[in-house]
Amino acid sequence: MNFKAIGFDYGGVIAGIPGPEFEKMVISLLGVELRTFQDVYFEFNHLMNNNVLSPEDFWKKVTEELGVSDKHGDLMKFIKELPHHEINEQVLDLVDKLRASGYKTGLLSNNTMVAANRFREAGLVNHFDTVVVSAEIGYSKPHPKAFEIFIERLGVMAVELIFIDDTEKSLTVAKEIGFHPVLFTSYGSLLHTLESIGIKI
Repeated sequence: MNFKAIGFDYGGVIAGIPGPEFEKMVISLLGVELRTFQDVYFEFNHLMNNNVLSPEDFWKKVTEELGVSDKHGDLMKFIKELPHHEINEQVLDLVDKLRASGYKTGLLSNNTMVAANRFREAGLVNHFDTVVVSAEIGYSKPHPKAFEIFIERLGVMAVELIFIDDTEKSLTVAKEIGFHPVLFTSYGSLLHTLESIGIKI
């Protein structure tokens, strides 16, 4: 396949810790099962990403639904101490190398307007050909429309896109849309995967 564009998720790929690692820490703190947490998290996550709920209210809703409202304060303290916006310099350097090699690069993030403005102020947008944030378009991954808008802005066909995300749920529409999904777990495994599908870095 002749890939022409490579898309990246923000949280857990470009910055912060990968989703599975975050989930492990949260379920340990809350004392709940992984699947139960995921079901509740993804049921309401789009409300935060599309500015219907504030992050504080989102996590309050999650703890209420899980029946652990008493742990909301501890959870908020834990979340505030996480390095959410600590850039993964290795991955960002990879983005620049891919772009220099002729690939189009894009950022597709389930995030708030505040985060979208932060991306611009920090100059993060300068590393990508296009940046699409869920709060700006009204759709969150894995909604097909989010990917359709992203692909259209990149100016490629779906089959020409590789998309890298740290959560399997965001990649569930890969077959339906037609892009090539890559689950991010570490920088090393990402390099190996890209090289195995013919991406020259």
